[in-house]
Amino acid sequence: MNIWLLHPFAGGPGLGRHWRPFWLADAWGRMGHRVVVVSAGFHHLHRQPRAPGPQRIEGVDFWFLETPHYGKGSLGRLLNNLSFGPQLKASSAAIAAQFGLPDIVIASSPHLFFVSAAHRLARSFGAKFWLEIRDLWPESIMALGMTPRWHPLMKVLGWKERSAYRSADRVICLLAGAEAHMRTRGLPAGRFTWIPNGVSDGEIQRALALDCLDHPLIDCINRIQREGRRVVLYAGGMGPPNAMEVIIDAAAELGKANAKIHFILIGSGTSRAELKQRAAGLGNVEFHDEVERSVVHGMLSASDCAVVSFHGNALYHYGISPNKLFDYCLFAPRIVIACDVKALAGLEDLVTSQCAPDDPAALAASLVSALNDPKRPLSDRVSIARRYSYSTLAARYLGKIGDLG
Repeated sequence: MNIWLLHPFAGGPGLGRHWRPFWLADAWGRMGHRVVVVSAGFHHLHRQPRAPGPQRIEGVDFWFLETPHYGKGSLGRLLNNLSFGPQLKASSAAIAAQFGLPDIVIASSPHLFFVSAAHRLARSFGAKFWLEIRDLWPESIMALGMTPRWHPLMKVLGWKERSAYRSADRVICLLAGAEAHMRTRGLPAGRFTWIPNGVSDGEIQRALALDCLDHPLIDCINRIQREGRRVVLYAGGMGPPNAMEVIIDAAAELGKANAKIHFILIGSGTSRAELKQRAAGLGNVEFHDEVERSVVHGMLSASDCAVVSFHGNALYHYGISPNKLFDYCLFAPRIVIACDVKALAGLEDLVTSQCAPDDPAALAASLVSALNDPKRPLSDRVSIARRYSYSTLAARYLGKIGDLG
């Protein structure tokens, strides 16, 4: 079967974040399907721009569309997003000539501006049109207070959302509880499938044979532990949705009562400078820049506990599916998450402890309790991770393929 997976911000080896399209394409290729990932030649998550046209990256075929470069301004990013659909249409004949006509066109939505173009493309080729929803647009933007509901752009996105749900032959969503929301916006019954994020099969194999990496940050963790302290690790984005101020405030509480718990925070984001200022003067908190995934995995394995936090927000009642949670499960001996119980529905097996959101005292207590519990054995972590391996998820993704006829 021929699958076109459209994702404007697709990542992968040497590309940057958002590896899900790469891993799904790799798994489908191993199942005998022909797959091409269509992405933007430039976007803000790329490590460097990509030349338009086909490229093969570690066994996965990509086609990069020519999209305009932009800086930090939102207008340039919007123009880049708007260009993806027209460029997809202009390049579709060349993509088909290179990779064959699609049986399924999958539009994965870090934004919705290209979805109608993807739908028209699928119909023109006589292919099925599937929609993958990563975040609920425009609900996510409004619920997080980023843009008011009355804004004209939110009205446009709301119209595009309803149109997308009605037109898709199938909707795949990363959020377990989102179907009811989608049904109120036009999604017909029987078209919803929950497929969360996961871990690659290669990373599961590496976890089984994880050698001690030679890296200064891993040496730092080992040194702190030799001094009799425990290490709590956060690795991921540092923006407003990540609720890292709660982690820092929990560290401040623990610094007063338990000087033997040390926090290492890895990553980047719009809130990083503000968070560093908030942590100024705390002797048990240190920040470091982003590092390669293999180093993060080594750090997780060396640490005593990993932590992740979400704000209490009705948006998360639809579910969550952060990439880091699956990495944490596989590599970290303990995981504490601060979030509403509803947010974790379907993913409870990934963590060892859950506490209320936006409550530094509760998070501090949960961390102390987790650190007093035994480590989760590697065999248990691998068993859980295999349920979320991309080979398993890729098979589930195509599980209702009989409707193709």
